[in-house]
Amino acid sequence: MTTSIWRYSHIILASTAAVFIVIASVTGSILAFEPISEKLNPYKIDGIETVYLTETIEVLKQNYDQVLQLKTDYNAFVFINAISKKGDFISGYINPITGEYLGPEIEKNNFYNYITNLHRSLFLKGVGRFFVGLSSFLLFLIAITGICLIIKRQGSVKRFFSKIVYENFSQYYHVVAGRISLIPIIIVTLSGVYLSLLRFDFFDLEKRESQQIITENIEKDVVIDSKYFPIFKKTRLVDINSLSFPFSDAIDDTYTLNLKNKKVLINQYSGKVVGTKELGFNSIIKSLNVNIHTGKGSIIWSIILFVSCINILFFVYSGFAMTLKRKKNKLRNSFKSDKSKYVVLVGSENGNTIAYANAFYHQLKDKGEQVYITELNKYKFFKKCEHLVIFTSTYGQGEAPSNGTTFLELLKSIKQNSNMRYSVVGFGSKAYPDFCKFAVDITKTLKNTNSTPFIKSFYIDNRSFILFSKWFRLWSDKTGIDIKITEYDVLSS
Repeated sequence: MTTSIWRYSHIILASTAAVFIVIASVTGSILAFEPISEKLNPYKIDGIETVYLTETIEVLKQNYDQVLQLKTDYNAFVFINAISKKGDFISGYINPITGEYLGPEIEKNNFYNYITNLHRSLFLKGVGRFFVGLSSFLLFLIAITGICLIIKRQGSVKRFFSKIVYENFSQYYHVVAGRISLIPIIIVTLSGVYLSLLRFDFFDLEKRESQQIITENIEKDVVIDSKYFPIFKKTRLVDINSLSFPFSDAIDDTYTLNLKNKKVLINQYSGKVVGTKELGFNSIIKSLNVNIHTGKGSIIWSIILFVSCINILFFVYSGFAMTLKRKKNKLRNSFKSDKSKYVVLVGSENGNTIAYANAFYHQLKDKGEQVYITELNKYKFFKKCEHLVIFTSTYGQGEAPSNGTTFLELLKSIKQNSNMRYSVVGFGSKAYPDFCKFAVDITKTLKNTNSTPFIKSFYIDNRSFILFSKWFRLWSDKTGIDIKITEYDVLSS
């Protein structure tokens, strides 16, 4: 069956990257639980969003002899490296409001380390990183071609989220899951491509950063308590990455404050900013991509990533199931076209209509009739044809299925024998405004060619077997050929 460019691209892309996509999806679904398990640790303090640096620094000075570094991670856990009043080195999470030590740094689980390496590079280092990045890009293209197929199927962009006609399990939930996971999949694939490019130094982060240094002479005896430093008073704890404290009393030894978008040097005596270094757009984008690709810091986003990975695995299964079904519904003939009294023409986008046409074809053949079956686009002059039976679906906005795009023009240009009669059976859904429109267009075109209808054109909603039975009984009664098609005959065709 002729395949549309979008469907062909969709299938080729999926087939090319299937193995890598499956590995990335399985490992990705596992890794989605890592940020969740980290987030569930009891180190998050209620109300931390309203805590400012000046408050925490004051608390730390009261509880520790010396603080070397203060950090806030993506989970809003506050971490310090410090020396206790007893002279012991402390490294771990604290309560930023009380200064209480809560526990040691979270160590990455060995199992997650193993899965992360498999997810990133397939244990093949640079080569593996390249293929994983390429697979992410191909998955992005698959998502884009999938969007085009949904829009084409639904008839317009406006109907993207409208009701989906149920044809079979794989088809229906392939579209449903695609619409649900569309945005997360695009986000995770683009972030994956970006991180892979970053691994190969595609983006030069350092050279794009800007730095501004303010030189200032501050006398050592001009001292302001750090709790009064303006920048500490206006900076929330959750807005910083880290704060490194001065190691000595030297005038040029400063506080180093790393924010989300810049690094700030602060004079330890006056509290004035003496240097800034803008991190630049790429550094900010890098941090953003790492978080959205891994789900770090958000249980909700991690769950969305998990569901998206599971849906990707389902896409692989359902996509190949639909492809195999289309291949199964092939048209095979026992008689040549020029020797057949009956000719059955089929127009089908997904292969469903072929099942009905095949069931009808086999009934005629079993009754000893010479019958030929082919696609609409292969219409030609049939030397001995007396009965032309057309089965066709409608695709998109009343358009022809991909194997019937030239059929109307062929009808106008090719004349059949004057004794030939035709029957048209349209398949569609009344959920769409252009119900069986292509079948209607075929009927109109046939009338304009002076062809003679055998029975009135018939239009079937949602592949109803009851309506199909009504049609073949009418056709059977008029021809005298005892046609008895069952639902099993359709399903097994």
